[in-house]
Amino acid sequence: MGINTVQGYLQGALNGMTLPLNLGTLAAYVLPPVPGDGGIPTAYIWGSRGVEDRLATPRAAHGAPTTGGTKELVHQVDVWLVWHGSTEHPQASLQFPAIVDAVLATLRNLPILDAQAHATDPATGALSQLMDCGESMGWEYGPAHATEDQRMLRFDAQITVTLHENIQA
Repeated sequence: MGINTVQGYLQGALNGMTLPLNLGTLAAYVLPPVPGDGGIPTAYIWGSRGVEDRLATPRAAHGAPTTGGTKELVHQVDVWLVWHGSTEHPQASLQFPAIVDAVLATLRNLPILDAQAHATDPATGALSQLMDCGESMGWEYGPAHATEDQRMLRFDAQITVTLHENIQA
């Protein structure tokens, strides 16, 4: 349960998704690789903020989390998009906004993982339910920056996606 579950879920949902305008597929990482030339549109699932609240009692007995009531963890996870695009492409002004829109569309349509289709924490094996993924999101992207040789533009965007996770504790 927790951060590993949510980051892995988002990485699995975004990695390999088909992008519009024949831009190929998106590569998504939690642990980033050594930076390349930016030619492949890439998402980095970095950073998280969250809060945890009890929804139902009782509190779990020490060392036995499955004896407790429900708690809700609200995760706000940042997905950073990075891409280098050609300054000479006829659709240069359309490409990066289309990438951002495609990622937002994927996030807003992720399935709910409830008691029947739960999420499993890769580190602990704990089960949880992921609710409301993509129901609340924000994004920001600034102007493109020219690379040193002026032939490519570097584009960056930050998408903050909120996920509600229900656990027994």
